Amino acid sequence: MFSTNLNGTFNLWAMDLPHLFPYRLTTINQNSSLIYIHQNQIVATFEKDGDENHQLHHLPKSGGTPIPFHEEESGSTCYHACFTDQEMYYSSNHENPLLNIYKTDLQTGHTSLIQQGKKVPIVVAAASSDGSYVFTETYSNTHATAFYQTGETKLPLVPDTKITHTIKDVHMTKDFIYFTTNYGREFSYLASFNLSTYEFHPLFTLDKEEITSIQFHQQSNKIVMSSEKGVRDHLYVYDLSTGEGERIDTPCDVVKKMKVTKNGNLFVLGISADKTDTIFKRDTNGSWTQVTNTKVLGVPEGNMIKPDIVHYESHDGLEIEALLYKPKNGNGITILWPHGGPQKAERMIYRPVIQYLAQSGYTLFAPNFRGSKCYGATFEKMVEQNWGDGPRHDCVAGMEWLIQEGLAEKGKMVAMGGSYGGYMSLLLAGRHPEYFCGIVDIFGISNLLTFLNNVPASWRTLMDQMVGNPETDYEKLVRDSPITYIDHMNSPMFIIHGENDPRVKTEESERIVNELKNKGVAVEYLVFHDEGHGFSKKKNEMRANKEIRRFLDGLVEADHECRLQR
Repeated sequence: MFSTNLNGTFNLWAMDLPHLFPYRLTTINQNSSLIYIHQNQIVATFEKDGDENHQLHHLPKSGGTPIPFHEEESGSTCYHACFTDQEMYYSSNHENPLLNIYKTDLQTGHTSLIQQGKKVPIVVAAASSDGSYVFTETYSNTHATAFYQTGETKLPLVPDTKITHTIKDVHMTKDFIYFTTNYGREFSYLASFNLSTYEFHPLFTLDKEEITSIQFHQQSNKIVMSSEKGVRDHLYVYDLSTGEGERIDTPCDVVKKMKVTKNGNLFVLGISADKTDTIFKRDTNGSWTQVTNTKVLGVPEGNMIKPDIVHYESHDGLEIEALLYKPKNGNGITILWPHGGPQKAERMIYRPVIQYLAQSGYTLFAPNFRGSKCYGATFEKMVEQNWGDGPRHDCVAGMEWLIQEGLAEKGKMVAMGGSYGGYMSLLLAGRHPEYFCGIVDIFGISNLLTFLNNVPASWRTLMDQMVGNPETDYEKLVRDSPITYIDHMNSPMFIIHGENDPRVKTEESERIVNELKNKGVAVEYLVFHDEGHGFSKKKNEMRANKEIRRFLDGLVEADHECRLQR
């Protein structure tokens, strides 16, 4: 069972193996962030037109119209849910911006409040049928610790919670809690917490590689792990009986999700830069089979462009990894693609807009500037309270590297990105206009002060560490806001935004559009009234991509006309 926009809008779909033809379970045309099968019902979250308010619903296993668990939670968000045989534990912001943890009896539907967030957001991470559970307290993107709650007793999973670290993907068994953490180290590893002795133990580490997701298989006493190493993922199996781990082959470049069934089969939802989302199955004998049939889904294969993985030095000697998409017949324009987050990374995943533009003759360059994940804790923290400086210089160094390698020309480049990538594109347009002939901003931030004032309430305790404090860091936030450099922006600009965006309000784009129009700079503005911070509907994404290409093709044509005149 999975959420997909196979028919153009997101719904729940299913396949009855070994039959590989998918069929639809819902018709509400909304995305789901969580799916769980409990006896004869499905538990799932659904948002509304990109508003990111994922509310818990239930529906029969045969499909139908999802029914909200609690009508009073409409317009609020379930941040995570975990399940025992009869109960569901979940975190929601419907009564508290710092989130509360609730417990619902899945037979009766009765829900009770079991913990309130008081200083920072709290999210339930795992639960046991004996009433104990694990939850996280999040202080920033790079500091999230976890606690074991049993009765009135609250115990940290690591020796010192004040040391900056993260804890992710928690699994509870009768005797242990298993989780991934970078406590005391640069890269995340597999660790355990003994429920008898309350002791923390590192179990399995990798060299310069983040263990990010785990699946426990009780029958074999093994843990399957996925890891992130730069732009690619790998899979490992750790034997709890012997204390040894081994790497196994991976059928894709990036693992989006995995699940180990009771009989030991491993299912992986994977993706590659030149292949769309695919579900794979690994049998107990180690062989992989592709579960989703791309021919049935109508996805063409074999004509995608796979990027090169390149490295270059930034202005201060820091090594930066990047993806470089080379078209077969280049048109002379190079697109700089700064990723979102900013504590994310551009990885070997399929992006329709990148493939569309690369096959249309555009060279695309996607750097994992400082602050990107997958390169260690120190590297990831470099962007905190430093949104407009270090990453910007990394992007400029990347453009200079492209020029030196003969892959780009100064003045014939386009900065294009979404969210933080949109912010960086705008900032580069204002601070380094000499590189660009055009800018594409997709729901980006133009003013850090107004952005901080409008972020969702659950984020506000994290923003001081992530971006800065509007009072104590006022001058820096002004300096790092693209709107400060509006007088230097002179390239044609195309701006896209979703009206329902809960993270970056449309005023961020409207401000830039109005200022550029007043200056007489060519600017186009496209608003989607049924989208949020991204595209949930294929027709909207296709329209946006076509409009982006039309805008870029206009730049190519203008360049050719300029050459003819010379």
